[in-house]
Amino acid sequence: MDADEIRTLLGENIFERAKKYRKRIQQSTCTVNEDGVRHLSAVVQGKGGSYYYTQAWLRENGSFVSASCNCPYNENGEGTYCKHIGALLLEDAEQNAPAPAPVQNKPDAIPGVTRGAAGLNAEPSRKDSYASGLEMLFGRKWHGDAPTTDYEARRLLDTYKEAALENLGVDENTQRTGFAHLEPELTLVPGAQPWLRLRISDGGGRQYVVKSIPDLLENVEHGRSISYGKALAFVHRWDAFDEESCALLQLLRRLVCARQSMDKAAVRVYGGAEQGPAGGTILTGEIFDALVQQYEHTGLLGGYELREGLPTITLTVERRRGGVQVEGSPALASVQGLDYDYLFSETTLWRMQRPGCTRLLPALQALGGKSLFFTSADATAFCSYVLPELGNKLNIVDPERLLLNQIPLEPVVQFYLDAPDAFRVEAHAEFLYGEDQVTPFAPAPAGLLRDVRAESRAKRLLASYLQTGVGGNEDVYGTADEDDIYRLLEEGVPALLAEGEVYLTDAFRNLQAAPPRITVGVSVHGSVLDLEVDTGEFPVSELKDLLRSLHQKKRYHRLRDGSLLRLDDSLEGLDELNDTLELSGAKLKNGHAELPLYRAPSLDWALSGQNGLRFNRDDAFRRISRSFHAVKDSEYTPPESLHNVLRKYQRDGYRWLRTLDGYGMGGILADDMGLGKTLQVLSYLLALKEGGQPLPSLIVCPASLVLNWEEECKKFPPQLTCVAMDGDAAHRAVLARRWAEADLVVTSYDLLRRDEDRYAEQPFYACILDEAQAIKNHTTQKYKAVCQVRSQVRFALTGTPVENRLGELWSIFSFLMPGYLPPYKSFCSRFEKPIVQEEDQTAVRRLNQLTGPFILRRMKSDVLKELPPKTENVYRIELEEEQRKLYLAAVVDAREKLQAAKPEDKMAVFAVLMRLREICCDPRLIADNWEGGSAKLDACAELVSSAVEGGHRILLFSQFTSMLELLAKRLDAEGISHFTLQGSTPKPVRAELVRRFNGGEVSVFLISLRAGGTGLNLTAADIVIHYDPWWNVAAQNQATDRAYRIGQQNPVQVYKLIAQDTIEEKIVELQQAKQSLADTVTGTADGAILSMRPDELLQLLEGSEP
Repeated sequence: MDADEIRTLLGENIFERAKKYRKRIQQSTCTVNEDGVRHLSAVVQGKGGSYYYTQAWLRENGSFVSASCNCPYNENGEGTYCKHIGALLLEDAEQNAPAPAPVQNKPDAIPGVTRGAAGLNAEPSRKDSYASGLEMLFGRKWHGDAPTTDYEARRLLDTYKEAALENLGVDENTQRTGFAHLEPELTLVPGAQPWLRLRISDGGGRQYVVKSIPDLLENVEHGRSISYGKALAFVHRWDAFDEESCALLQLLRRLVCARQSMDKAAVRVYGGAEQGPAGGTILTGEIFDALVQQYEHTGLLGGYELREGLPTITLTVERRRGGVQVEGSPALASVQGLDYDYLFSETTLWRMQRPGCTRLLPALQALGGKSLFFTSADATAFCSYVLPELGNKLNIVDPERLLLNQIPLEPVVQFYLDAPDAFRVEAHAEFLYGEDQVTPFAPAPAGLLRDVRAESRAKRLLASYLQTGVGGNEDVYGTADEDDIYRLLEEGVPALLAEGEVYLTDAFRNLQAAPPRITVGVSVHGSVLDLEVDTGEFPVSELKDLLRSLHQKKRYHRLRDGSLLRLDDSLEGLDELNDTLELSGAKLKNGHAELPLYRAPSLDWALSGQNGLRFNRDDAFRRISRSFHAVKDSEYTPPESLHNVLRKYQRDGYRWLRTLDGYGMGGILADDMGLGKTLQVLSYLLALKEGGQPLPSLIVCPASLVLNWEEECKKFPPQLTCVAMDGDAAHRAVLARRWAEADLVVTSYDLLRRDEDRYAEQPFYACILDEAQAIKNHTTQKYKAVCQVRSQVRFALTGTPVENRLGELWSIFSFLMPGYLPPYKSFCSRFEKPIVQEEDQTAVRRLNQLTGPFILRRMKSDVLKELPPKTENVYRIELEEEQRKLYLAAVVDAREKLQAAKPEDKMAVFAVLMRLREICCDPRLIADNWEGGSAKLDACAELVSSAVEGGHRILLFSQFTSMLELLAKRLDAEGISHFTLQGSTPKPVRAELVRRFNGGEVSVFLISLRAGGTGLNLTAADIVIHYDPWWNVAAQNQATDRAYRIGQQNPVQVYKLIAQDTIEEKIVELQQAKQSLADTVTGTADGAILSMRPDELLQLLEGSEP
C-alpha cells in the first residue's frame, strides 16, 4: 500500500494523526504466510504511556486484507481502523516504497503519426527470490540494482536533522525563570478514577490546554523549545516553571514513570514477549535509580560493572555497493530511570546525567551493536548531522576513509542584512569553506563537500524572522512589516550573532534610531512650575508622537524618516515625564509646559536619577525638594507652650504640616491610631494664631468627637478660642456669630451638610477633616458639602485612608487638592484596576510617587518604643449541640438564597449572612423563644469574671446593640459593674461615662463597635474583648486602640472570640486576605463585604456542611 491508499482506508483525520505516531512504534515484525500474505505486527505507544498490540495483513502485491488493534478505538478489529494501525501501515509503506521509474525520452510528437509501444513504460520486473532473501535477512530493500538506506539508519538521520533545528534562535541563557505556570483541572465522576489535565500560561496571560502530560514531561527533560501559540513559546526547562508548577511536574513525573513501567511489563507480543525470571519483580524508574545509587560505592550491581557517563562507540566502516556499511560496538541497549538514563552492554551499566546525554542517546542506541547501511548520499548526511554530536565518544575504524573523507569542513556562517529603503529589509546567508564561498547569487563550487546541517540551521533561522523568496530567490529573505522589522532588530540580530558573523549595511544600521538626549529644566514662578524640555538633535515636532507611543506601552516608535526607536529603560525618564504631563492635563507647546506647584514633589521624585534624561532645577525648586526630603530639619519650630508636650515624632508631624501649609498644599496625616494626631493639629493651629493669622480654621469630624476636640483644645493650647457647633438651627446660628473672633470652629459632618450655605459664605484658613474616611464615597452629600468649604489649605486626619478600595484615596485627595489625581474613571483604569486585579508594581510605584509626599504615616511600633506590649489572642469556641443544629439549618437556607441572588441584591445578601453571625453570638438575637444556651456568651462571662477577679479593667465590644443588652444582663447576674455606650448615647453623657470609667468607677465598659471606634481615650482598660468579628478589620483595630494608645502604662491583652467552624472563621480569613490593599498606600485594609459577588460570598459557607 502507498500513502494515498492508506489515506483512503483511514480517512483524512486518522491519517494525519497516524503520521505522528510512527515514532511511537516500539517493536515490529514481519512474517510471510505460505499463501504469500504478509503479517505485520508491532507494539505502538499510545497517549499517557499505554501500549497497544497492532497487526495488519497485506497480500503479496501490497493490497490490504485486514487489521486489528487492542486499543479502545479498534477493539481487536471490531471498531474503526485507528491511528496505531495507520502508523504500522505507513512504516511498512516507507520500507517497501517502489523505486522511482526511470525517465524515458519520448520521441517528439509528429502530427498525424501514431506511436507504438516504444514510448510506453516497461512493466516492472518481478522481484526474484534472491532479492527477497536479502530483504528478509538484512532489512534492506533492493529495486533492481539501486540500494536504499536501511530503515533504522533513515530514522537516525531524521532524528538528528530535526534535532539540528531545535531551539533555533532561542537564547536559553536570557530566558526568564519562574514565569511558566501550570493550572491543574480535575474531572471527578462517581464510581470512576479521577482525571487530571493541565493548562499552561506565562503566569498571567492566556491559558493553553496541555495536550499530553507525558509529552510535556519529556519536553522538560530534554529542554525542548515548544510553541503553544503566538502568546506562549519557550524552552521547557525546570527553572522556567514557578515553584508550585515544578512540584506538580515532579509529582506527575513519578506517576507517569511508574505507569510506563507497569504498562511495559503488561505488553504481550505474540511469539515475541520475554518473561522475567521466576520470583522476580518489575522495577519502576524511581526504584531503579535508588538501587543504582545504593550500590554506586561498590562499583558493581547484579553482575554489571557500574560506570558514570557515556560509553565510547567504535564504528567500523566497510564499502558496500552503492554506499557504506557501518557497524557499531559494543552492543548497547537502554533503560530509563526517573532522574537518569542508562545504557548497558553484556557486562557494563552506564548511568548518564540529563540533559547532557539527551542529544547523544538516539545515536548510541541506534549504533551500539547494530549494522546499518547508508547510501552514498545519506552517508554524507550522516557525517553532517550524526557524527558531530558524538564527538570524542566515537572511535572510527575506516581504512578506506569512506566516511572520514566525507566529513565536511565547518563553514563560517555569514549573514548579510540590508535596508533597500526605509521601510523594507532584506537578508541572506553565505557560507565560507576555506577559500570556497557558497552564495545565493552564484552556483556553488563544483565538488565542494558542504555541511548541510550548518547551512540548514542558518536558513531556518532567517526564515523564522523574515519571508523567503525575495526577488524569486528562495535563499533571499525580506519583509516590509513593521513588527517583523522590529523583531529582527530586537531579537533576530542577537540570534544571528550567536549562529555566525553578521554584516550590516549603513542603511540597515540607520534603521535603529539612537535614543534622544532629553534635558528637562524646571523653575518656580509663584504657584506655577515652568517646565522646559530640550530634545537636542531629536526633532521637537516628533516629541508629541513619541510621548503617545510611550503612553500606549509600545515596544518601539517609528520616526518619520522610517527608522525605529526602541522604547526601553533608556527612555524611562521621558516616560515618567509623559505620565506627569498626562496626569496634569498639561500640553507641551514649543517645548514648554506649566504645572501647578503641588506637582513639585512628585515631579522631583519621578525625574531625579532617571535614565536618558537630564534634570535641571532652579534654587526655588531645590528648596521645595529639600523641604519634603528632610522635614525633620525644617526651620519650623513648635510653639513654645507645647514644645515640651510634643514627642519627637509629633514635632516632626507639626513641621510636615507647616511645610505643606507654606507651599499652599494639603496632605493626609495618617498616623496609627493613638499617636496623637489631634495634638499635632492643635500645635499647627496655635502656630497660625501666633503668626497673626486672622481667619479661623475649621475642623469637621464625626458628631461623637466634637466635644472631644473642644476638651483637647482647652487642655493643651488654652490660648486657642474654640467654637463647638451643636444644638438646633437657632442655637447654631447664634454660635456662628462668634466665628469671626474664634481661632477654631469644630462641627460634625452632618451639621456641615445641614448648614452648607452658611459654611460656604465664611472664609476659613484651614479646613481639616478628622476621620476623613467619612468622605470615602465621592457621590455623597457629605463629600460635596466639605468640598464647598472656602479655605486656603486643606488637611485630612485618618488612620485608615483606604478601607475597601483605592477609590477612597481618590476621594480624599480630590478634597485636598482638586485636580491633583486624574479624573475618577481615569484613576480607576490607571491605578485601581492594575493594582488590585493585576498586582502591577509599576502602577503601585507611580501611585506612591504621586501620593507619597502628601501622606505622613507612622506606626506605634516605630515611634513609641516605650509603649507596653500588646498581645492578641484568638479564642475559638465550639457551639453547643442545639446551637450547632440551628446554625447548620441556617447555612442551608443561606446557601439557597445566595445561589438565587443577583449581584445587585447586596443588602439582601448582607442580611442573610448577618443572620448566621447572630446565631454564633447568641440564638436569642433571632429567636425570642430560644431556650437553649450560647456557648460564646458562657465563654465570655467566664473570661470577664476571671479578669475582674485579677484586678483588670475591660473594654467589651460588639457590633450588635441587642447583644450588648444580653451581656449587660449576664454581668448583672454575675455582680460585675459596667457601663454601656451605644450610638444613641448623647454626647455629654458619653463624655461623662468615659471620665467615670477612667476614674475607676466600674470594671467593664460595654461598647458598640461603631460608637466606640473613634475619638475615645480609655487607657484605664488593659483588656479588650471583641465578642464578634466585624468585616472591617480597621474598625476593630480602631476599637482596640481606645486602650492601646499614648498614656497606657500596662500591657494590653486583646481577645477575639470566634465560633469554630462557622462564618466567623471565614471573616477572619477575609480580613487577612484584604490586608494588602491598603498596605499598598498606607498599611491598613478592610474586608469589603459589600463589594463581593454572591458567588464569592458562597465561599464563606464552605466547610459548614450539615
